[in-house]
Amino acid sequence: MTACCQTTNGQTTENAPAREARTYRPAVDVLETADNLTLVADVPGARAESIDVRVEEGILTIRAEVPQRDTGANAQWRLREYGVGAWERSFRLGDDVDSSRIDAAYRDGVLTLTLPKAEHARPRKIEVRSN
Repeated sequence: MTACCQTTNGQTTENAPAREARTYRPAVDVLETADNLTLVADVPGARAESIDVRVEEGILTIRAEVPQRDTGANAQWRLREYGVGAWERSFRLGDDVDSSRIDAAYRDGVLTLTLPKAEHARPRKIEVRSN
């Protein structure tokens, strides 16, 4: 058996069992600028139309469904590590985020959400007057 079909401890997994239904938690990075927060989430294998992003009562929730791969009738799984099924992650948004202007884009297995800061949360320069 080749190295691609072994687990990390060296034991092979002949006839790997079917997966149980699980909910995965995508890895996320959050970046902040003066005007936005940018949330970047890994959701490999999802299709854009299966990704659901919503805000309800100040909670931002990302959900996606990653379908099983069609292996064909003559194939048998030897090792199954790839996450398929439901993906979900939630974040509480503060008053500093303008949730009505959140933008979402998906490319190459990566979901990018742009969360604009509310006007009152953005830095602004205060003019100093002299008499």
